[in-house]
Amino acid sequence: MTTSLDRPRPAPPVSAAPGAKESPVRAERTFEPAVDGLRAIATLMVLVAHLAQWTGALIDKTGKPGPFAPVMTGFLVAIPIFLIISGYLLYRPWADAALGGRKAPNTLHYYWHRVLRIFPAYWLFMVTALVVFNREQLDDVWRTVRLLTVQHVQNWADLRTDPGMTNWAQTWSLATEVHYYIALPVAAFVLHRALKATKNLKLAGALLTAVIVADFTWLVATSPSSPLGPPSLWWLRGYIGFLAAGMLLALVAAKARTGQRLAFVEFVRNNPWAFWGAAAVAFAVSNTEWAGSIASIALTKEEAALKYVCHMVVAVGLAAPLLLAQGSGPERLLSRPTLVWLGRNSCGMFLWHLIIMQVTVWYLLDSDFGQLGTGAFFALLPFVLALSVLAGWLSYTFVEMPLLRRFRIRSHRPIAEPEPSRRASG
Repeated sequence: MTTSLDRPRPAPPVSAAPGAKESPVRAERTFEPAVDGLRAIATLMVLVAHLAQWTGALIDKTGKPGPFAPVMTGFLVAIPIFLIISGYLLYRPWADAALGGRKAPNTLHYYWHRVLRIFPAYWLFMVTALVVFNREQLDDVWRTVRLLTVQHVQNWADLRTDPGMTNWAQTWSLATEVHYYIALPVAAFVLHRALKATKNLKLAGALLTAVIVADFTWLVATSPSSPLGPPSLWWLRGYIGFLAAGMLLALVAAKARTGQRLAFVEFVRNNPWAFWGAAAVAFAVSNTEWAGSIASIALTKEEAALKYVCHMVVAVGLAAPLLLAQGSGPERLLSRPTLVWLGRNSCGMFLWHLIIMQVTVWYLLDSDFGQLGTGAFFALLPFVLALSVLAGWLSYTFVEMPLLRRFRIRSHRPIAEPEPSRRASG
């Protein structure tokens, strides 16, 4: 997962075309509050869906869809939202450099910052989970190594044990993202060559679109996938299309920052709520049986195709107005201080919320997975949410940010300080 530093940092200057009008995309800083707001929404969706599973409101104790299935099945789109954000934020410096005629970001610095951002908080969480809840299996050295190096997505048994969910099961998506982090500089190099060769977005855009089409085609072609065959479900190749979509948005935003008017950017600028409306419709469809049942991992080809399209429309529909239409209603809405604050603390919330649920359900309430019912969901939601937010704040304040501030490699390029932003201070 990616977050922004506390203090907004200005984006490197990008030369605008002579006589070009002001671009409708955010250009004055790399910190974009609405992105943190969207990350907060996705994190809350994950937390609420998991609590609904643990109480039986989403999937009951017999394994069948619960009463919340018609409105919460679509919460699975939280992962594509995370991936769209990662694709955009992480590729953005390469896109700005390629279109601004500057040197690409230092690859070693990039990898070091990814290590700082991910592993300290993750190691604290994973070591705690292993020592407190899984001590009897610590003698399996290779399993422990896989977990600590975020390679456990490769092994089904590392993720799921009785009663079907470990307290680190949610980190499969983090493992998928880490594989993308490793591959990104290579992809950025290829796209950089494409941009230099054509002097426009056509070839690079076509390459990223081809990745999305290939991802969609592969997932549909391999459905129905077996629940015991996680490579077809969890590995990077099953989600690369959403990351490519985020990278495509980064390219479009970077091109607009050069001062060139783009029809797609103008359309988003003029119709931001239409994108959110399309996302709402796609979300509603993803909650239907047409897009597959929440109780079944295996989908038919038709269900897999519809779910993929719905998730893409929801994720892009929510993100595009935030990234390409500065000052639009959706962008202002998700830039509210509370949401931005939650987005900054979202990594710790994401890591620790399952442990909080497990301790609450198993030990405090002496119950089992999926047996408490919908009443317990509403009763536990404020309690679990409060503890998860506290865990996220503690992780961000005492682990993530101190290490980033201390060990982050800063650019020596002189950059003027931006004007302070009230909205970004939340």
